[in-house]
Amino acid sequence: MLREARLRAGLSQQELAALHRNYVNYVLIGGLARVIRGTDEITSGVDVCPSLRPDNLERVGKALEELEARRTDRRRVAVDEETLAGDPVIRLRTSMGELKLVAEPAGTRRGFEDLRRGATHEHIGEGLRPQVASVADLARMSAALAHELGQERGREAEQLRVLEIERSRELRRIMEAEFGLQRTLGLERDIGMDI
Repeated sequence: MLREARLRAGLSQQELAALHRNYVNYVLIGGLARVIRGTDEITSGVDVCPSLRPDNLERVGKALEELEARRTDRRRVAVDEETLAGDPVIRLRTSMGELKLVAEPAGTRRGFEDLRRGATHEHIGEGLRPQVASVADLARMSAALAHELGQERGREAEQLRVLEIERSRELRRIMEAEFGLQRTLGLERDIGMDI
């Protein structure tokens, strides 16, 4: 299990390295971002919220070509503002694993523009320092996703909703610990506790 986790982490780094090589502006969200921020979960994919500027979307397209990305729904891979506006989540299978492009994650206003304000560059090895969504933004996204899943019917939707609620609670505990540490060190600042 540990070997598989290390292998998956290496593959995630390769996906992020392709984005880095192509100068793609994005914020890392989802499971990998939560793990980097301190949650205790296992994740198998990379979720990113890219900038929707035309020049950036062109660079996303080049990175996807490099990764040999294919949509999981077998539709043509098109990376433009219209496609990203029409599909809330574009699920891709790359030569390295799963990659999701999320133009406007649940709980955000204007996606990348909203998330980049709180995101910080984090070292993840191999010289990579992606922008990672803040704990407060990750908690806000998990809570909003749980709310959206609450509107859906079915056992699977309910199980996912419960999982997102727990993720949101874990992120809130991490955020409160960070806030307490900052207060102790005299580094108080607004970290968005009003989620």
